Amino acid sequence: DKAVLDAALAGGAQKVEHHEIASYGTLIDWARELGREDCAAVLAETLAEEKATDQKLTAIAEARLNRRAEMAVD
Repeated sequence: DKAVLDAALAGGAQKVEHHEIASYGTLIDWARELGREDCAAVLAETLAEEKATDQKLTAIAEARLNRRAEMAVD
């Protein structure tokens, strides 16, 4: 069903975002350990963008996609 597929795709996109969030967090730590606050600052901006994208995906999934998928399988 299309609704189930849409929910699954959103879930997959969130998995990617979570991987990216973890990766940027690690890179920020490494940059700081190396004394590269300039790099850490740029990476922190990207991390904030990734977190915002994850929040948007969560909101969309919770508001629409998950409910439609549940109705499709009931």
